[in-house]
Amino acid sequence: MPNNIVIGAGISGLSFGYFSKDACIIFEKESVAGGLCKSFKDGEFTFDYSGHFIHIKDKKIKDFLEKILGKKLLTVKRNAVIYFRGREIPFPFQANLYYLGEKEKQECIKGIKNRKNVKIYDDMPFIDWSKAMFGDGITKYFMQPYNQKLWSYDLKKLTAAWTAPFVPKPSAESIIEAAYKKNDVKYGYNSEFYYPPEKGCGAVVEALFKKIKHSVLTDVKTEKIDWENKTVYAGGRKYFYDNLISTQPLPELIKQLQNPPQNILNCLKNLSSSSVRCVNIGIKYKKELPKLIQGKHWIYFPDKEYPFYRVGIYSNACSKLAPEKSYSLYVEFSDADNKYDSKCEDTVKYLKKAGIMNTDDEIKAVSVVDMPCAYVIFDKKRKRTLEVINDFLNKNNIYTTGRYGAWEYSFIEKNITDAKNLALKLNKRK
Repeated sequence: MPNNIVIGAGISGLSFGYFSKDACIIFEKESVAGGLCKSFKDGEFTFDYSGHFIHIKDKKIKDFLEKILGKKLLTVKRNAVIYFRGREIPFPFQANLYYLGEKEKQECIKGIKNRKNVKIYDDMPFIDWSKAMFGDGITKYFMQPYNQKLWSYDLKKLTAAWTAPFVPKPSAESIIEAAYKKNDVKYGYNSEFYYPPEKGCGAVVEALFKKIKHSVLTDVKTEKIDWENKTVYAGGRKYFYDNLISTQPLPELIKQLQNPPQNILNCLKNLSSSSVRCVNIGIKYKKELPKLIQGKHWIYFPDKEYPFYRVGIYSNACSKLAPEKSYSLYVEFSDADNKYDSKCEDTVKYLKKAGIMNTDDEIKAVSVVDMPCAYVIFDKKRKRTLEVINDFLNKNNIYTTGRYGAWEYSFIEKNITDAKNLALKLNKRK
């Protein structure tokens, strides 16, 4: 029977193990499985490593998760807003110009009417794509400042290849129509999302881990991969494999390859990403929830005066994540190479300034999670670089999957689906 070695016991690695009929050994460098889908307790609060609300379109994946959990997922109707110049604009910005001030509204309408007639394609610079899709006004007020915060990268070099399905694309007619009356259309792939009824998103990987029939070795870090002899050196031992599946960040895999071809080493310089720091905060209020977050699930911050790009409210998705008269937040900062602005230390001050915290609220728990490679940079070199790397890896029975392994912008549903498809593909190779 073929022997598979899987690097990483996050949602992708565990899903592969679940669906693989062949013998597997799964390595996890941390002391527990779960990767960045883990949840943890801090006092009476439960936090995810960052906001991991589950977006599902395929009913089979929902059924799979509920089967694994042994209980129904919570179904949550998304309530997301953009905090723009002191106003709450329902998400997405481009479909809710009605809520803007008159000056900004007219500028956005003018921009959408005066768009240049240019060919729109995925590999064009994001800033040009945004202007072609939505006009100068919407680009100026939301698309450019928000995505500059999110990606921490030159938007003239970032391509638009990542935008589907993440950026809603209403027609020009509907954008203008929604400038004059409230819009009741729910745009986006995440207009409805799911969440475990308790224990945070980590409940999913905990349940999946218990279903795995293969060996999962924790505290085992991959040190070297002899790809010519199909050998992995990990945790001070040597392991032979027929197929190697990597869910770790792609640059780490390449660095572990023993004497790879020079053209593969050269690919490293073309793999760029931005990092995210997530500040989790548990808060007790005296009178009521802050008005800005009542009923909200997450809030976008395009304005420069706020250093974070997004704030999510865990406890509004699942009340069991926080004790009575309390709420819990995740606050996300993006930067290149984990070099975060010092303003990150003043998170609470900015939360109070925006009205996300009351001035007399009491902080009960704080934790910081750093996520290198959180957002893969989509530039003009990425697609060809991945083709070169995967051509070499696949010819040598090495396969990548997951957000970090495949070096893509993805979500839990796709991670499970891709891992399953890879396992089924290899199952057939007897």
